[in-house]
Amino acid sequence: MAESSLDQVTQERPIEIEWKAFELRPAGSPPPDPAYRARVEEHWPRTIAMGRQYGVEMRTHRFGIDTRPAHEGAKFAEAQGTSEQVKAYHDAVFRAYFEEDQDIGDLDVLTAIARQVGLDAEAFRQALDAGSYREAVLAEERFAYRAGISGVPAFIFNDKYLLVGVHPPEQLKSVIEQIERQGNESLTSEEGG
Repeated sequence: MAESSLDQVTQERPIEIEWKAFELRPAGSPPPDPAYRARVEEHWPRTIAMGRQYGVEMRTHRFGIDTRPAHEGAKFAEAQGTSEQVKAYHDAVFRAYFEEDQDIGDLDVLTAIARQVGLDAEAFRQALDAGSYREAVLAEERFAYRAGISGVPAFIFNDKYLLVGVHPPEQLKSVIEQIERQGNESLTSEEGG
């Protein structure tokens, strides 16, 4: 999969990234309002064009896929894998959904991804079957709602600056630089004061 804005930024700047779970349409949610679906359909060509900017040929925007298992799988990867496997897992899930039109709520699909990125596929499947990481996912989602997140992608910088939506790498770099300047200014005033 092509590089996202975030991938481009991390190639130039050593920043720590912590993935958090967020379901746009949690299982059990009422069906999307027809007006909402119509807006998604209307904006889909723009979404495809944005994806192409990053080398992603988006093929789907299916409604009704339960993404919670994919998030639980990410928590397994974080707990049991290396940082490279965590990134590979996220990339593979995005590719499976957006480019390959696979159901990322299907445990067979996710287990195949786990195997592909070098995770213990049997332990992965057992953890998802048992719901071992479900509460961790739900806790992160509660945090997201309290933080005011209502869409993806969403970036929280330094636990206090929220940026929602797809943004070019330059904008992400600008936010990081501003935070760094503020940090240096407060450090200087603390040292002098």
